[in-house]
Amino acid sequence: MTVRRAVVFVAGALVAGIAVIAPGAAAGQAGQAGRRVAISAAVPDAGAGTVAITGENFGFVPFVTLDLIPLTIESVGGNRIIVAAPIKLMPAKTYLLTLSYGPAAEESASIPVVLGGEPGAGTETNPSPAAAPVPSGDQAAAKVGDRVITIGEVDREWRRSDPATYFATVRELYNERRRVLDTIVGNELLAREAAARGMTVDALLAEEIPKRRIAMPDAAVRSLYESLGDRTRGASLDQMRPALRAWLERMTEPEIARMSYVEELMKVSTRADVLLEPPRVQVKRTAQDATLGPDGALVEIVAFGDFQSAPYARFAQAFGKVRDTFGDRVRFRFKNLAMLGAASAAAAEGAQCAKAQGRFWAYHDALLAQAGALDAARLRQTATDAGLDRETFGSCLDRGDYRDVTRQAANEAGEYGITSSPSFLINGRLAPDPPPFLPPFDFFKRIIEEELSKLARKP
Repeated sequence: MTVRRAVVFVAGALVAGIAVIAPGAAAGQAGQAGRRVAISAAVPDAGAGTVAITGENFGFVPFVTLDLIPLTIESVGGNRIIVAAPIKLMPAKTYLLTLSYGPAAEESASIPVVLGGEPGAGTETNPSPAAAPVPSGDQAAAKVGDRVITIGEVDREWRRSDPATYFATVRELYNERRRVLDTIVGNELLAREAAARGMTVDALLAEEIPKRRIAMPDAAVRSLYESLGDRTRGASLDQMRPALRAWLERMTEPEIARMSYVEELMKVSTRADVLLEPPRVQVKRTAQDATLGPDGALVEIVAFGDFQSAPYARFAQAFGKVRDTFGDRVRFRFKNLAMLGAASAAAAEGAQCAKAQGRFWAYHDALLAQAGALDAARLRQTATDAGLDRETFGSCLDRGDYRDVTRQAANEAGEYGITSSPSFLINGRLAPDPPPFLPPFDFFKRIIEEELSKLARKP
């Protein structure tokens, strides 16, 4: 199981109709000095599209978020605040509402609120329709004269003619199956352990989860903020910090603790092996590739990177620590995937020129340490800093020796259904999107350990 499934991150469910108060409007404002802000109730009004928040020690205009999405303040009066929310358009579930006046713990408060109707309402009166079984590869899909066209043949042609859509579809199917499978396996393990100890599952979790709960570091707050992108509606990190921290404490930390406990039970309680195999691709070895690690490594991580991509740079910083930790069991293979325009393409060409001098990784690291646009002068200076012969490097760029590299790399990525940087194939398996709070090394470590575990179970 990966920690990715521990995050119940549904901020995207809130529609774009939610506006934000002007950035900075709540900065420096606080409740009554020295007294803790508290929320006693959050009452939705679906007809009006509002939520009425009542509590204690409210001040002037607060900053309010719902599942990390900033909300518009409609009115403030004493200890009652009205915020706008498109309740009728929102999925029925429990959301986390956070109100804050500043960064201190006593200046903010959070409360779960049910919006969009009761979660799960209507399941008895609207049962899921019966579904036909998923056809197997040798099942007939059509017949022309005496020729039978099978599902397998359809899939092979689909994969050949439209690999991006094919791989996206099969990966989505796997991810959903894995998500449900993890839930079933976890529930079964918890039920068995609770029965063995003569207690309910709820009592078991109440006893075991607090022991395993670990506070998320400040770096997780920043990472979560950066992952939101334009969903912050222009709100600063300082404005969002109380809501981000509340989300991590109330949503992420308990779920991670639960997942850790389930993983422990898989190892020390009832034996449980996840046998569902993810879809994998056979990765080509091309002349443009740069590798780090031995050919005989058990786990190969193929990184598709853009030198102007900040997220790729963040993950690339962990490559060295991964190699230090796993040694010759892991190899990295880098493939250019220039996605951000001419500067990205020029950087990719420069990397190939550096590879021709046997200095790819030194140039790779120096280039990712740069800030701002990568123009020609900066590429040449980076080459010098990385120990390359500057004149040879400049001539390589001027001649356009590797001008075709970005097109070739993009075409290859398309064959694997990869369309964004960074993307990672772990032994041919596309790594899931990392949760925003998880450091890159820990992300790689979990996936590598899962791959090594799978290999250890094979004859």
